[in-house]
Amino acid sequence: MDRLASSGFSDFDRLGAVFRRTLELLHALAATGDLPDGASDVLATETLPHIEDMEAGFRARLRATESNVEELRALVLLGGLGLPEPRDTAEARAALIEAMQARAGAGGERTLAGSPGRGLAALAHARLVFALMPSTPGPSVRYPTGRRTYADIAAPRSPAELVGRIEELERRLWNVASGRVPSPSDAGYRRVYGFFDIGERLVRGDLRLS
Repeated sequence: MDRLASSGFSDFDRLGAVFRRTLELLHALAATGDLPDGASDVLATETLPHIEDMEAGFRARLRATESNVEELRALVLLGGLGLPEPRDTAEARAALIEAMQARAGAGGERTLAGSPGRGLAALAHARLVFALMPSTPGPSVRYPTGRRTYADIAAPRSPAELVGRIEELERRLWNVASGRVPSPSDAGYRRVYGFFDIGERLVRGDLRLS
């Protein structure tokens, strides 16, 4: 596959390198059924941390206006943004004490939250990739087996669908990193491959939609 030239922006080059290396190993896996040497390390130290950046960006961007109350409550709990309702008075009192201690700086070490910029950038890139996948023409599709199309892979239409697709990426990549080889006809694996296929082309500036 083509190499990515330096853009002069380290974060952009890092993103391009992550997508290029991930796509190369996924392509080898889909074509041969075997992971290249060092593939698990790439997934564990580069690809999956990028997916975690996407999840962090999702948590930072989530707004109540993007979903109904029930969906928002489920997303908050699913994304680790809050705790379940206390089961009794004792739990409610303990939660209140912990909150008061946190505000006062007591109750253990405090850590500064990192800037959400990297996560938001990862999420913005992912959303664009998801949106572009269905309209990618056949000649731009690099999946090595089956149909040369991503037209059947619909873009996420809600926050719940978006977080579901991100979680699918994480789950499938963990499976690959742990040695579970998917079938080339596996629709979920094709979605993961397609994400890195289009994402790499998007960073490289070589994505043609017509």
